[in-house]
Amino acid sequence: MKPTIGITCDFDWESGIFQLKPGYVEGVYRSGGVPVLIPPLSCSEDSDSRLDATGEIINRIHGLLLSGGQDVHPSYFGEQPHTAIGRVNPLRDQMELSLCLQAVKAGLPVFGICRGAQLLNIALGGDIYQDIASQSGEKGLICHNQPAPKWFGFHDVRVREGSRLHQILGTDKLSVNSFHHQAVRRLAPVLKPAAAAADGVIEAVESDNRPFLIGVQWHPECMLDDPYMLKLFEAFVQAAGDVEGGSHGR
Repeated sequence: MKPTIGITCDFDWESGIFQLKPGYVEGVYRSGGVPVLIPPLSCSEDSDSRLDATGEIINRIHGLLLSGGQDVHPSYFGEQPHTAIGRVNPLRDQMELSLCLQAVKAGLPVFGICRGAQLLNIALGGDIYQDIASQSGEKGLICHNQPAPKWFGFHDVRVREGSRLHQILGTDKLSVNSFHHQAVRRLAPVLKPAAAAADGVIEAVESDNRPFLIGVQWHPECMLDDPYMLKLFEAFVQAAGDVEGGSHGR
């Protein structure tokens, strides 16, 4: 059977709509997975209910994809909001942090994209720049919020040789799209940098101790015609297929 991939989705609290851009679903489907959307739940405001809900979800999926979206509230890494912080979604933060921790504990493959990569790092004990331009101290920052179509590879990243990401992609350099003002700062203890931009901003993180625990700062779901981007989804779904072949959640 095909592995079931849980994909976190957004909640627009002003219009009351759950939503997700189609590239996430398409990337999973084209890679042989069965995509299932996971919305932020109102019960996530209560810690016991949140653990029950996320535990039930984790028992029914074989891989977790943390999608992009709003900024993560800085209280989760011990800071007050910076003046440049963007929109924050409390329900997403609470639900997804719990999902991430339980997925890692259960040994599920986890794939974080943009916000998802930052959330992965925060959940595992790291932190992020709330705003790269004002907090990184780098004077030679490149543009990380491209004035170009979402499918266009706007700047290059260097992939660390010997990394799991390097094994998947088979390349030292990758052209990626870029839509973010936050980024990983202090790495979680279990994560290592897997790729970086020319200005030193971390563009991908991973764990050596897991078959697939990877976060990327760019949006591969918008570049599925690029074979490198599809390789990421394929490797993720394949890892989830290995879980499906075992006894998890059964």
